[in-house]
Amino acid sequence: MDALPGSTRPPASVQGLLDLLEKAEGSVQVLDPPAQARAAWRRLIHALRSGGHVPKGWHLVHRGRNTGDLVIELRRGRHPSKQYQPVNRSSVPVPEFLVDPHPVIDRLREQPSRLPESDESRSRTLMLLQALCVEAEKRAWAVRWGTDALLSVVVDEQPLEVRPREDQGARWTLRLVLTVTDADAGVAEWKDYARKRLEDELFAILTDLRQRGRDYVTAAEAAERAEQARLQQERDRAVTAHRDQILRQQVAAWLLAEDIRSYCTDLVTAGMRIDDPWLAWAHTYADDLDPLADPPGSPDDPPPSEAVPAPRQQHAEKTASTPPPYQPWHPNRRWYHG
Repeated sequence: MDALPGSTRPPASVQGLLDLLEKAEGSVQVLDPPAQARAAWRRLIHALRSGGHVPKGWHLVHRGRNTGDLVIELRRGRHPSKQYQPVNRSSVPVPEFLVDPHPVIDRLREQPSRLPESDESRSRTLMLLQALCVEAEKRAWAVRWGTDALLSVVVDEQPLEVRPREDQGARWTLRLVLTVTDADAGVAEWKDYARKRLEDELFAILTDLRQRGRDYVTAAEAAERAEQARLQQERDRAVTAHRDQILRQQVAAWLLAEDIRSYCTDLVTAGMRIDDPWLAWAHTYADDLDPLADPPGSPDDPPPSEAVPAPRQQHAEKTASTPPPYQPWHPNRRWYHG
């Protein structure tokens, strides 16, 4: 372990601190640094950890955060604090190299202008989207080339557009952002953070895609049920209007037949001979009009495409001023319903 005077300023960059640790065989001690120097060392340690610069298979520890000597060590293996943490079984593996890429990802490699500008973000984007495509197809979702978005994932017939971009962050020079968009639920967004990178969000992104697909199916089924209910209401109104029209014709014919018979009786009372041919014809005509002579039964419903006027509210008059429209008879003398 190398011991440095307390007044020693930290290296200017994260790489400088890594070089210093390597030269000191993994351990550096700063003897009771003043407050400003201690804070500068802590900022550099934080940048090393949060920026993902700790070499793979190693972990960084330090002592003396506020008082005493500041000791910084780079050790092999996992950090001791992580051995009791539960394993994240929901993590999605992200490849380190593109081997046998998905056709959409292979096509994107040939169009670097559509990817983020920096080399690191461009490479990360391809790896992230490759992992997303693999996991999507495991779930039997279709992955398509996007014209506006980089790719489109089709979940339960709902296309969901995936777009990555680079943003400036307060603690990051550049950070990667991924958005998922659909026509109904709007936009969801995931970002790199100091303690959680976008690679750790892939399972949450896939969960969001699945939920959006389910919401789409639920909404589509609800819309279909509402449309079927509307069509059934329209059909019920059409059937009611059709039956109303036929019933009014039957009642009008029955009233007219009763009026004709009553009129014939009054004619006889007034002195007309009961066997007069005019009375005989009038009685025959009344019998032809009267639906009670051959009860008609329930009429057939109209065809679905037939336009039927809405039912009227007023009742038929007791004495019809005009005869009802002539309706032909079936051979069995049943009332013809149109």
